[in-house]
Parts: sequence; structure tokens; C-alpha cells
Amino acid sequence: SSVATGAGTTGGTTSQRLGKAKQAGTAAVPIKTPAYRFAHNSGVESLSWLYPDGQVLAVGCQKRNVQLYDLRVSGTNAPPVSVFAHTEAVAGIVPDRNCQGGTVFATFGRNAGEPVKIWDARMMDSTVGEIVTQYSYGGGGFSGVSDVAWSIARPGVLSIAVGDSIRDYDTRSPGSRSLPVGVSYADDGGVDGPSFVRCVAFQPQSFDEGAGPNPFEFYPHRTLAVSSQGQMKVIPECHAAPLAVSKRDGRIATGLGGTVWIGPTTDGPSAMEGKSILTEEISARMMRRARCFHASRYSTDARDNVRMLEEEKEKILAQEHLHLRSRQDKSQPSQSEEFSFVISNIEQLLHCWRWIALVEHLSINPRRGSGDNEMLLSENDLTVWPAKGLIDAGVIKLLRMSSRDFADESNNWMDTKSASDTLFCDVFDSPMRRAALNACGWIKKYGNLHDLLDECEGRGEFERSAALAVWHGDLNGCVSALQRGAEDVRALRVEDEEYDGPSSAKGSFRGRSTSNNCESYAETLGLIAMCVAGFNVTAASDGTMRTTNLWSSACSNLLRHPSIAAKMDSSSSQVQLLGVSYLRAILLFLQNIGSESGFNQTIYNEGLSLADRVGFACRFLPRTDLHSFLDVSMRKCIKFGRLEGLIITGLDKRGIGILQSYIDRNSDVQTAALISCRVILPMEWTFERRMCLEWLESYRLFLNNLQMWNSRAAFDVGRFEHLRRLKQGGNVTLASSGRQFAVAKKQHQKDRTQTNNNNPPQLWARCNYCNASLPLSKLRRQEGIANSWLSRQKPVLTCCPQCKKPLPRCSICLLSLGCLNPYMELQRERNQYPRSGMPMLGSGGGGNIQGVEDLSGLASVPFGTWFAWCMRCKHGGHAHHLCGWFEKHSTCAVSGCDCQCQFDGIEKLSRPGLQQSM
Repeated sequence: SSVATGAGTTGGTTSQRLGKAKQAGTAAVPIKTPAYRFAHNSGVESLSWLYPDGQVLAVGCQKRNVQLYDLRVSGTNAPPVSVFAHTEAVAGIVPDRNCQGGTVFATFGRNAGEPVKIWDARMMDSTVGEIVTQYSYGGGGFSGVSDVAWSIARPGVLSIAVGDSIRDYDTRSPGSRSLPVGVSYADDGGVDGPSFVRCVAFQPQSFDEGAGPNPFEFYPHRTLAVSSQGQMKVIPECHAAPLAVSKRDGRIATGLGGTVWIGPTTDGPSAMEGKSILTEEISARMMRRARCFHASRYSTDARDNVRMLEEEKEKILAQEHLHLRSRQDKSQPSQSEEFSFVISNIEQLLHCWRWIALVEHLSINPRRGSGDNEMLLSENDLTVWPAKGLIDAGVIKLLRMSSRDFADESNNWMDTKSASDTLFCDVFDSPMRRAALNACGWIKKYGNLHDLLDECEGRGEFERSAALAVWHGDLNGCVSALQRGAEDVRALRVEDEEYDGPSSAKGSFRGRSTSNNCESYAETLGLIAMCVAGFNVTAASDGTMRTTNLWSSACSNLLRHPSIAAKMDSSSSQVQLLGVSYLRAILLFLQNIGSESGFNQTIYNEGLSLADRVGFACRFLPRTDLHSFLDVSMRKCIKFGRLEGLIITGLDKRGIGILQSYIDRNSDVQTAALISCRVILPMEWTFERRMCLEWLESYRLFLNNLQMWNSRAAFDVGRFEHLRRLKQGGNVTLASSGRQFAVAKKQHQKDRTQTNNNNPPQLWARCNYCNASLPLSKLRRQEGIANSWLSRQKPVLTCCPQCKKPLPRCSICLLSLGCLNPYMELQRERNQYPRSGMPMLGSGGGGNIQGVEDLSGLASVPFGTWFAWCMRCKHGGHAHHLCGWFEKHSTCAVSGCDCQCQFDGIEKLSRPGLQQSM
């Protein structure tokens, strides 16, 4: 072992002595004479051994320099290695013990702003790196570095004590700059003033390997520090442990220190894909609904959305039915809360999409009802559908009850009041009310009520069918619907008994319990049918018609029946849960004939759909009460984010507010994007347009992150096709007179030349020689295109129209790629629209949404011969050639190129939950 000591300066000379201790026998005899002695012109401030065998000594001088003495060349005239290190004294030299060879060390000075420098003894011409740290204390000044230490547990991490903090830096990070990886503080806010770190050290790792795991590998690592107040503290290091969930396959990754753990694909959102619909979270639900292999998927087609949601509702009802049958006792967990929430959400979506499908059908066919045949309307009848789209289809606008229209008394004369022969109450009617009833789905082909009732019963909604029959004054239809509902419930009982089987005692018990519930509910439907059949009224003393006391008493007793009570336990059958509100509404309405309380109990019954309550109000309430009910319902829908409120507001500013509230509560940006993309908002609605654009881009980004390219592409194509079809069809059919039809036809032809793309293209193919853009719209803006040379060429060119250099060749067929001849396309456009006064498509006009040109009608090149190339290797060719090539090959068609072009460098990952569901 060697000991090195240093002394100060005396008379301009400095001495440094090295002593050796020799071992003889069991006793060590010290030698007073040093083994080595060096002299230089500066005092010694710090020193340290570098190499593990103690052959190189690093000396920090009091005047800026660091000198290295190699003891292996001692006794020769070889001078020490001396470098300029700091502006003042070298306060410390700390070697990195984790470095192989022991050649890396750090030096520091105590001046404020002085960097910590990292050196390599094998290359002393320059530093390996520098770390600048500054610490500001209360007086406004800066404190220098107090001490440094290399971490033992984390190789390459240098801890620097500055002020009351210990800052960690990773010196082995890529690049020449050290990265901060953590900071710890030693000041505990004592009464003696601020405490600064003076010395820092790490405990050496020494443990018995046979005793168990290394305790020094446990987190957090701890640092030993000595403060300026003489206190010794053990400070735990702060370590960042980031966590990330892959949006592609649901894998979870986390890191701690220098280790990263990546979980399997059975963890994360993908693991929830195969679970119950009741327990899946919103991202898994949106992903499931958007899959392209569904027969009816959640897309821009409103009717497909209705079918998909109906199928999802049936699955949920089946799952809940099986769950109730499998419960042994009530101590087992129940899914009643999850079931109620999911069913309520699906019912909202169903009502919303049915309304959207109906309004879009009426907007394209304004003289039709919600059925397939025309309504019985005269030529000047105002019940022709007045709305042009979803923005104007709100009931408030159809009834002309906005703030400005409601104050206009001229709208009141249209309401006509008549007495119902069967209900003995006033019924209101007007063209505006019939339009509102049409929006609520209460008017079918030829205005036939039985078609509406048959539609409800076809979905198994016998209770709603009976209620609609009563509200339309058809008591016989109500009785028939309830009787058919009882027969359907008894048929369900038979299916339950067949499912249980006689061999299973447990199943037989549950089957009898379920059968008893079904039988009890069927009897209740029969009792209500008998009650409605016996409906009887008498004239009161004031001349109003009132129900008889005997019938009213029987109705009250029936309302207290357990099957239709206001509150039911979680073991009730799903048939009861879905229809009990309509049964109670029937009895309460008939029981309170002649009083306003019956109407209020119906329109404010949250168990009924908002569309039915609005239709009821349009039929029985005067204009003032109707406006009050619509206003209260609209405010409640905006507050609680109920999509049913769109029936009242339409997709105007208040409707956009309902969508925003719905997203805030359910995080379902998918539905908001699919609804908002169906309309073109006015330009002055700046805030609403920005919100809709954020929903749209968020949903597209969500699909892209999940690698659902087909779903995202289908969404983009579907929304543009929908807007184009709706705009063209609506403008033509809205014309009634000959002049209006001619104007609409001209506008229709003009719209055919415009696109609904809000974002212009950002990438174009260009010539490799002259850099001219090859798209037709770009070529026609350039000067000198319509010349005699192009007029003599073919419609499809194999060279650049600007410089006439050949275009690239297809990597499969080796033929030159082609582009459109701009001169020929210009002539074809002029021949197609002679003297029409329409702006030329290449001139930037057209009055489209964002001034984006639609040249799809002029393109004569088939899709198979379009340009297609790889963004990595830049090789390409004709689209249909490349598709055929990659059906049999996985690498690029160009010889010597091993690029997997079809994957674009992205490895396809397996999704276990997706495969299971398929």
C-alpha cells in the first residue's frame, strides 16, 4: 500500500513525498524515508490515485493545473503530464471506480460558475465533458461546487453537491453533453439558517453473495452527506420511473434506472377486448365499434349505426339475463349499476341516430314521411318538411319557438284546438306541430298509426306501442298491444324452461324463479289491458270530463302492483325494467284526464324517451306550456350531456354544446366526430367549428394510433361521400316551381364540380429534373403550358410537361409512368361546360368550402396506373403492379433493395383480444 501526502509552498519550492510500508513477518515496519519525492512550483490542493494498482498519481495544484505522475517512469527525466484545468485551485480529483482501467476522473473548483470537468488519463489534450451547475442562495449570489462523487450503484452517474442540493448527471449518455437524471435536497429548513452540503459520498457495496440478493440494488439508492452545520445526513435519491401504455397493442412499459420492463400483450387495453361489454372502458368500446369486419359497424351511415347499436343492446340484454340466472344468492356481485349505465347510454345513442337517419331521409325527400311512401299532403301544405339539414331540424325551430319567432304572435294562429272523442281532452294541431311530430318519428307512411305501432312491436317494445296508441286515442290498439306483449312474455318463459332442462336441479330452480317473474309480468300486462278496456269518464260539476271513482280507484291499486312499482329490486326481469315507465305513463295519463297534472307527470317522466315526451307535448300542450317544457328539457340536456336533446335543438350552437357536455361525461369522441362531420357549420361559428375540428382530428388520431388504417380511411371517405350526396340530393329536390327547379339544377351542376375536402393536399409528385409539380392543378397554373407542343401530344404523357424529360419507370413493368396532359384536359373541360359561366377548375375559384379544387371528374387515368412509391427507399411504380407484387413478395421489387415497402418499417403486432373476438 502506498500513501501520498502533499505540502504547501516554501520559498518557491514545493515538495511531495510518497512513503511505503513494508511488511516483515507479522509486523509492519514503517520507513521514514519517502520512496518518491517530486517538486514543482505550485502548492498541492488535492490528489488521488488513478489506476487500481496505484501507478499514476493525479495532483491538483493551487494554481489551476492538474499534473499526472507515472511512478513506472520514476527516476527518468520524463516530465509529468500537466494541463490547465480550472481558473483557480483544483479543489478535488475524484476517479470513477466503475470505469474499466481507472483512467476517468472528475475535477472541480469552488468558484461560482466553475464547471466540473471530466478527464481521461489516456487523452489529456481535452476534457471528456463539462458540467456547469449554478445555485442561487437568498442573498442573490451564486454558490460553487462543494464536492463530487461517482455513484457506485449506477455506473457513469456523477453526483455534484452545490448549495443544499445534490444533482445527478449521466456522463455516459449519447453525445458529449451530460444529462441531468435527478436532484436531491438536504436542507430541512432548520432554525440555524440554511444548510449547505459540504461533503458527499456513497457507501461501498460489500455483501455476502450467499446471504441473498444484493441489498444495494434496491431502490431508492442513498447518499451520505455532511452539511455546513456539522450534521451527517442520509439522503435518498429521487428516481424517475416513467410509465407508458402502447396505443398499438396495449403493452405496458416502465423504466427505473438503466432497466426497462415491457409487459406482454395480454396486459393493457387489448386484454379488455374479449371481456364483457359491461366492463370494457371507453377506448376499447370505440375500438370495437369501429372495426371494419363487422357487418354493421359504427360509421358515417346512420342506419348502420342503428343496426349495430341494436345488436349491441341485444348482446348486453343476453349477458345480463344469463348473469341473473347464474346468481346463486344475492351475496354474489351484481352488475345492475354497470348494466343501467350502459343500457342508458345505448338508448341515448339509438334515439339520436334514429333521429339523424330520419331527418336526413326527410331532408333529401322533403315530401315524404318517415316511411317509404308519400304522405297525404296538398301542394301548398306547410307540413312539407321545412328543414334543409340537421342544423334546422330541431323541434324548437320547426315549431318557430326560438327567441325571435316565439315573440311573433302571427305564429299562434296556426294552432288549431279540437276535442278528442275518446280521450275527452283538447288536442292541438298545426303544420308546424306535424313537422315536429314527424321529427319525433310519430308520423309514418300515409300517416298510418298502425305502421308506427308495428315498428315498435317489431323491436319488442310492446309497452311503448300501447302508450302511443293511448296518446293517439286508439284504446283498442292499446289493449291489443298489451295482449300481444303478454303473449311474448309467456313465450320467453317457455324458452327459459327449455334452456334450463329437467336434469339440472340448480338450473331448474333458477328457471322456475325466472318463469315466475315472467308469468307475474304477463298477468300485469293483462290487468292493465283490462283496465284500459274499462276506461270510463263522467261529466263533473264544472262541465269537465273526469274518470269515475271506481275506475280511478282500480287504477291506483294497479299502480301499486310490485311489477310496475316506481322502485324495483335488482332481481327484476329485464322485460320489466325496460317497459315499466310506459305502463305507468298509460295509467297516470288516463287517470288524470281533464287535469294538467296528468300531462306534467307524463312529459317530465325521465323513464320515457325524450322524443316521445316531445311528441306528447306537441299533441296536448298549448303553445306557451310547450315552449316552457322544451326550454326546461333543453337546458337539462345541455347540463347532463344527453344526446336526446339534439331532437329539440338540432345541430346548432346549442346542439354543439350538448355534444361537448356528452364528451365531458363519457369521453366518447367517436360519436361526437361521427355526428359533427355530417354538417357544414357557418363560417361565423368560429368557436363551434374549432370544437368540431378537434373532435374530428382526435378520432382520426385515435384510429391511426391503433393502426386501424382501414377504419380511418373508411371514415374519411364516408364523411365526404355523405356530405356530397346530401348536398346534391337536397338541393335538387327542394325546388317546387319551374324557376326554382332550374336554379337548383344549375346549383346542383355547380356543386358536382366542387369538393367537400376542408384540407388541401400537402404532398405532390414532382419531376426529378426541373422540380415541377406533376398534379394537374399545379401544372395548369404554370405559364406556357397551353402551347403547340402539348396540343400535339397524347392525353397521357410519359415525360414531364415542363422540361420534357422522361418520368421514372415502373419497377415491375419497366414502362414510364404517366401524367395527364394539362392542355388536353383544359380542352375537354371547355367542351364539357360550354358557355356555362362556371369558373375554371384550375383558376382557384369555385366557391367550395376552402377553395380546394376537385379534379376527380377530369382525371382520365385509371387508378391502377397512378403513381405509388415507398417513402423509405423511394422505389415505386404502377399501383396495380405493386399490389400484385406484394401479394407474393415481402421486399422491394428493385434488385438489391431489401426494403419491406408494404410495412413502411412498422412491424405488425399481434392483438390477442382482437383475434379472439374474430
